[in-house]
Amino acid sequence: MFRMGLRATLLLFALSLQPSTAVAQQQPYKSAPGPEILPDNFHGKVSYFGNHSGEVIVERTGESRKIKSDCTRPDQRCPKRIGGSLQVDLEFDGLVVRGSFRGSGGLHDSGLIGRRQGAQCRLFDLTDGSVWAGHCDRDGFVGTVKSVPGAATQMSLNFEVVGTKVNDYAERDRRRREALAAQRRSEFLRAVVGSNAPVDERFIAAIELDAYSWRYDRLRVETLRIVRRSKERGGRYQIEAEFELSNGGRGWARAQVDRESIVCVEFWDVQGKCRAVNLSPQLPDPESFGDDSPLSSFLTPKALPIPREAFGA
Repeated sequence: MFRMGLRATLLLFALSLQPSTAVAQQQPYKSAPGPEILPDNFHGKVSYFGNHSGEVIVERTGESRKIKSDCTRPDQRCPKRIGGSLQVDLEFDGLVVRGSFRGSGGLHDSGLIGRRQGAQCRLFDLTDGSVWAGHCDRDGFVGTVKSVPGAATQMSLNFEVVGTKVNDYAERDRRRREALAAQRRSEFLRAVVGSNAPVDERFIAAIELDAYSWRYDRLRVETLRIVRRSKERGGRYQIEAEFELSNGGRGWARAQVDRESIVCVEFWDVQGKCRAVNLSPQLPDPESFGDDSPLSSFLTPKALPIPREAFGA
C-alpha cells in the first residue's frame, strides 16, 4: 500500500508541472502593454537598426555558371549563408505601412509596403515580393523574410531590429501650430509694450512676453495679476505682479516705472537684478519641425525576447 501511494503521489506531481511547462514553451514574443504599442490611428515614422541572418538560393538561368567545388548538388543550387547589419525605416499611415531597408552581408536594398494588424506587420518587398512578417512597434521589428515561390532568388531570413528614432507626425503638427500661435501672440505683446496703453497693461504684456524664454518654469497666463503699487516719488514708483507656474509653484515680477515708462523688470528667480524688457524672446521656428527636429526622439533600445519558433528552431 505504501508503494502504491508513493507512485500515485509522484504521478500527480508530474502532471501538475505539465500545464505551466507548455505555456512557457508556447509563449510568443509580445511587447508589454505601454506607450511602445502603436495605436491604430498612428501617423509617423519609426527608424530601426539591428541585424539579419539566413540563407539565399539563386535559381539557375540560361547563362553558364562557374561550378562551385563545395556544392555537391547537380543544379548547383546550394544555399548560401548571408547576414549582417540591417537598417529599416517604416512610415505608418494608420494601418498602412510603407518603408525601406538597407542591409549588409548580401542583402540588397529595397522598399516595403503592406499593412499591419495591431502590432503585427505583413509587408512586401517592392523588388521581388518577398514577405516581411513580424511584430512591429516603437521598440522594435522582429520577424522573418520569405521569398515567394518561383522567385529567381529564394531567400529565408530572420531579423531583429530595435527602435532608435520616432517621429510622431500628429505631435509634430501640433507643435508647429503652437509655434505659429506663439509668434502671433508675441507680435501682439510687443505692440502692447510699445504702445501708450496703461502701464499695468504694458507690465502684464512684458511679463507674458518674457515668459516665452523661461526654460524650466511655465507661466500660467490666466493667473497674472497686479498685487502692489508703491507711492509715487518724483514720477517714479514700483508695481508688482504675482502669478502661478505650471509646476505648482508661484512667482512674482517687479517693475521700476519712471514717468509711466517701464525702466526694468525684476523676477523672483533672479532677485536683485532688474533688467530691460525682453522684446525678443526665443521662440521655436514653425518650419523646424521636420524629420530631424527635436520632436524626433531618439530611443534607448532595450533587449527584445526572440521566439525560438520564429527562427525555425
